[in-house]
Amino acid sequence: MPAVTAPAKALISGVNGYLGIWVARTFLEHGYIVRGTVRNVQKAGQHLKSTFAKYGDHFELVEVADITVSGAFDDAVKGVDVVIHTASPFTYDNTNPSELIDPAVKGTLSILESTQAYAPTVKRVVLTSSCVSVWTYLIDSPRTFTEADWNDQAVNLVHEKGSGAGGAMIYCASKTLAERAAWDFVKKNKPSWDLATINPPYLIGPPIHEVYSADKLNTSQKLLFDTLTGSLPDDQYEQVDFGFVDVRDVAETHLRAAEIPQASGTRCLIASGELFPQGLLDLANSLEPKSWGELPKRKPGVTKGKQHTILFDLTQFGRVYGFKLRTPEETISDSLKDFKARGWIQ
Repeated sequence: MPAVTAPAKALISGVNGYLGIWVARTFLEHGYIVRGTVRNVQKAGQHLKSTFAKYGDHFELVEVADITVSGAFDDAVKGVDVVIHTASPFTYDNTNPSELIDPAVKGTLSILESTQAYAPTVKRVVLTSSCVSVWTYLIDSPRTFTEADWNDQAVNLVHEKGSGAGGAMIYCASKTLAERAAWDFVKKNKPSWDLATINPPYLIGPPIHEVYSADKLNTSQKLLFDTLTGSLPDDQYEQVDFGFVDVRDVAETHLRAAEIPQASGTRCLIASGELFPQGLLDLANSLEPKSWGELPKRKPGVTKGKQHTILFDLTQFGRVYGFKLRTPEETISDSLKDFKARGWIQ
């Protein structure tokens, strides 16, 4: 499929979210016209309109109150050239499978069905998936995952145990099922547009969406904040093992996924690296100058050299997108500066 180029019109679902607003900003900065969807324009619109005021009529908002309803995106997709679907709940706290899986799966199918029916100008759909639809959560030894892998383990556990599977596993299942539904839709319906999915781990980096207190941060950036302020339980600093990537780099990848012909039909892992919380805290304490003040130290060096269990093969990202990601030092430094500016750290 030919690349989409500015000044094409992009539809971005969940534009008021942590990632969605960065995607919108990236597209606008590159000359695109952006139509963003939110559940409630009256509630979310003021911050978005203020944030993107300088782009004038290149930014518009539409309300999609319930993404799970068939036909919810019928009007939103009309006249756009590329669809970016970022809207999907991310939380580990919800143990009701349907409350996570329904928005993820039905929301994805709803926007794809509307795109096929009412958006003949669309050339590509880009779906924000996750590395949790790729890697298997419960493993005993280190393993490197690729785009050929699927997290069927989470789906099976949720099917067997329901709410007993736990919030993290339910979230993993929701992302796996939603992405599978998207690829199955394309295979079955053979639409005129093509699909690209992006599979990042934890997104971290300064937020530009509407958030007024640290306790209201999105799940991944809240993990970063809790790590850097010493708020995690003691055992998690050494035991939690996670991959991460800068939210701004993932937004850039969404833009390139719309523009690059070779992104067609690809499923792509993206990550800057893997860290234990203690390693992340050690890295933050090594940064200079410390314009954000002193941070807790916990047990410096205790995870140095410790083997990560889950690793990602980024060969496909290099082949398809191939740009240099921000370093962990840059992402953590920018986040700390943002926390300081907001008055969240002393």
